[in-house]
Amino acid sequence: MPNLDTLLKATMLLTAAPGAKFQSFDKGASRGAGGSTSGTGAFWGWTHAAKQADRVTHVTHRLRETPWFPAQTLPVLDELVWHPIELVHRGAALKLELTEEFLLRRYEASRGSITQGQSSYWIPADIDRSMLLVFGFQVNLRAAPGTVTLEPIPRDVLERDDFMPEPCATPPAPGEMKVKRTETGTLQLIPLRVLVCAEFVCCTERNDYTPHGLAATSRFRPHLMFICNRPLERMAAAISIRRPPVSGMAHPGTGPTPPTGEPHDPHAPHDGHGPHDGHGAHDGNGAHDGHVMHAMDIPPTTPPAPGPGSPGDPNDPDLMVHEMATGFWSDSNVGLVSWQNLANLSGPPLWSSMFSRVRTNVPAGTSYLMASPDLSQDPGKPGFVSRLWNGREYVAYPQPMNRRQGYFDNIHIAPPMKAPQSIRERYGKPGFHLDSIAMAPFCIHDCLHMHWRWLPTSDKEKHLWGWDASGPYAAAGEPHIPIHQHLRVELESTHAFAYRVHADTVMESGTWQYVLHEGLAHGNSAASETLAQWMHLGLQMLDEWPMPAGKSWAMFYWALRYCRSGDTVRERLLEDGAPVP
Repeated sequence: MPNLDTLLKATMLLTAAPGAKFQSFDKGASRGAGGSTSGTGAFWGWTHAAKQADRVTHVTHRLRETPWFPAQTLPVLDELVWHPIELVHRGAALKLELTEEFLLRRYEASRGSITQGQSSYWIPADIDRSMLLVFGFQVNLRAAPGTVTLEPIPRDVLERDDFMPEPCATPPAPGEMKVKRTETGTLQLIPLRVLVCAEFVCCTERNDYTPHGLAATSRFRPHLMFICNRPLERMAAAISIRRPPVSGMAHPGTGPTPPTGEPHDPHAPHDGHGPHDGHGAHDGNGAHDGHVMHAMDIPPTTPPAPGPGSPGDPNDPDLMVHEMATGFWSDSNVGLVSWQNLANLSGPPLWSSMFSRVRTNVPAGTSYLMASPDLSQDPGKPGFVSRLWNGREYVAYPQPMNRRQGYFDNIHIAPPMKAPQSIRERYGKPGFHLDSIAMAPFCIHDCLHMHWRWLPTSDKEKHLWGWDASGPYAAAGEPHIPIHQHLRVELESTHAFAYRVHADTVMESGTWQYVLHEGLAHGNSAASETLAQWMHLGLQMLDEWPMPAGKSWAMFYWALRYCRSGDTVRERLLEDGAPVP
């Protein structure tokens, strides 16, 4: 049976960096000043303090230079919070708070790799500065009768080979001993124990986040794993992901700079118009290897002059709406041809061909069920109706659904774009939507995005497949969460959301449970800059617009969503909930 060290080999950090060192926190060790860690790797920076063990703050990411913006370090998150895990065993409710009291170890590593085939639970990755927190809980058998309290797992227990049972092992029978009146005996009881791992694994840039490798993104994996020595009847867990209220992105051109002022307090109420200074600059060094682009390889930060093959007009540039906005999208389950056309340079990624449902500028408090075993539709059967513009009217199209697929498949939190000023002045009508342009299906700047489901792809892209009973990356077009979990995503503000899961079926003892296994990504560019420039400049749908449109990323994104006929503008895919004109 496994002890603690054996169990931890299943974590992502120790798969990538098995020799990672750790601090011990049991019995007060390493507490106080030694309980905080802050700094940067080659690309990622973050802060963690043992006194607030349930959160990571001031997360930054170093972007390399592209033809469209200079190299820079951006604030990605104000904070990420792991909320208490709620469990039920034999009708007794337990609440596991990830506090310093129960923190056993903190592992850190700044480099490491996972190769193809090394693990069925983790896809290939090269890690930057990353962390693994280990918490231990057990029921206090000395508590007053009728009460259930928790205490940290003692260190000597962690070293035992029977610390946790083998997966699906029969739980021990209740303790029983028969003695005579004149005899004494010792009865050993094994309490319910739960081991919790909270990982914050930051990865270097790769092109494996979208079909056909068309976007360059850097993943980070802030997931929870927990394992119990008893079967569980129910679990519930939540993770809050909170961006700054405004973007610190710097673009070449003459547009306004991001708002300045006092740093944003991640614990203050989330105000969509509050100031933010990016928490200061960070830097790092590293080496180049494969998909990895380290800081020493970043070109000079002077952006190239616009010209043939390079979008952007220095006298009439794209602008940003610096406040963050949130949008939800659903992939079309028959949209793989559109991704193939995009990869082959034979068609633009129009929203009407890539997506089946969309909602942008989503207000705080909005909540949707995104995946559930209760939504087990037969693949191919219609699930809802999309309305697509055919040039004359909106036509209803039944959309096929996959098993467990919910309302939307992904979330993007990013600053919208504005069309160049000359275009907005000439076509300044509200119905033209030129003052707030959402980026999709991939993002050119400062976008935090999370996909809990992708459309069905071929078996050459199993890293985009979802879970089945055997584990992740096993079922095309199905959600990227365990099959017994229900996922609900709720907006805490226009720049923050809570990822909430629960399960109401029996979870076997000795088996790892995963929360937010799919991770997130901070995207910064197209994987092939030549492809992006070619597609951008060749977009004939902008020919009827003034010249600046042909070199504008904002207008490129506008044309993917809208079509124009004279003074009339229509959405190609009518937004969810919008009235049919």
